[in-house]
Amino acid sequence: MFMQQKFDQQNVRKYHYFLLLSLIQKHKQISRSQLAELTAMSNTTVGKIVKVLLQDGFIHEVGHVEGDVGRRATILELNPYGALIVGVEIDLTSVQIAIVTLDGMVMDQLQFAFDIKGQPNVILDKVADGIMSLLQHLEPDNREKVIAIGVSMPGLVSWPEGKVSLVPQFRWNDVQVKSYLEEKLPLQVYVDNHVRSILLAERLFGTINNTRHAVCIYVGSGVGGAVMTNGDIIRGVSNTLGEIGHLTMDPNGPLCDCGRLGCLQTFISISELEKQAQMPIAEIFAAYERGEAWSQKLLERAKQYLGIAIANIICMYNPEVVLLAGPMIEDYPSITNDIKSITDRYIWRPLEKSFVLAHATFGKASGVIGASAIVLNEFLTQSMND
Repeated sequence: MFMQQKFDQQNVRKYHYFLLLSLIQKHKQISRSQLAELTAMSNTTVGKIVKVLLQDGFIHEVGHVEGDVGRRATILELNPYGALIVGVEIDLTSVQIAIVTLDGMVMDQLQFAFDIKGQPNVILDKVADGIMSLLQHLEPDNREKVIAIGVSMPGLVSWPEGKVSLVPQFRWNDVQVKSYLEEKLPLQVYVDNHVRSILLAERLFGTINNTRHAVCIYVGSGVGGAVMTNGDIIRGVSNTLGEIGHLTMDPNGPLCDCGRLGCLQTFISISELEKQAQMPIAEIFAAYERGEAWSQKLLERAKQYLGIAIANIICMYNPEVVLLAGPMIEDYPSITNDIKSITDRYIWRPLEKSFVLAHATFGKASGVIGASAIVLNEFLTQSMND
């Protein structure tokens, strides 16, 4: 009985520790009294936990503001260098690895290309070697601050097992990415789908910090999506929620690599547009700017289908924000206004003023920052998950 009571007390302390840490991260700057008000904990309890957080180096004091009855309240802030994270993005042709701070800043990074037809173990061995190389470049004190490794990649990723069930472009099936890397490396590894990781990064570090309901749509060589409801990423029963690239838009449309006809990605992904035009995407857009009819037909159709898909997704999930991400959006942002107009044309009228269409924040770094967000999210919520 007494052991159980001690165990429960330890769990409560751990819960309160990470609850306060997550609130400080979310609010950016906050006082002890505000933490007590938000959590309904006593000022004494908050003070004790904050003292431990300060000693552990996860937060620091950054000044004062006027408090109640003329008292000056000390402002607390997350210490971005209190811990470090290794973020890894495995893309279709390259791997990017970075050391990322707790506020999403990249300290150091490296990148290398790989053969998409290579065996999974060969590619993952190169990833492990790259991680070790980057860790060796850190000062010893900083090396000790690294808490875990996050990996973001396309495909169907089982959470939290870290098994990649399917990446059609890689021809990967049932690859145990998490366990394989953990055998090679001295740190815990978390693996998730790249679009989910981008959405997590936007919630933790980006422009939707106070948003509870959001959708991220990624358009690059493939097409994917992620959905956040009540502040949590939702995954579905088989970890496939958000695979919007395989929404059927035209049952008589082009053949998709999944074997079906008319999937959304056959109309809007960079790889499919390049295949249909037989030229790089940059040349397609250049022809579009020159007013060449064939390119205008191709890209107008792409914008049309993407706008319709967004309208349907808004009807299903009613998000506050729809974030557009990926190379198509980053490299050709001018298409966003047309996509918004098409979305407005097809959306159900009661929802037409309910959302904001915006660009994701981190551009080319979204993969590694997203991978670090996977780790930070688990770190901040670990007391709830245990």
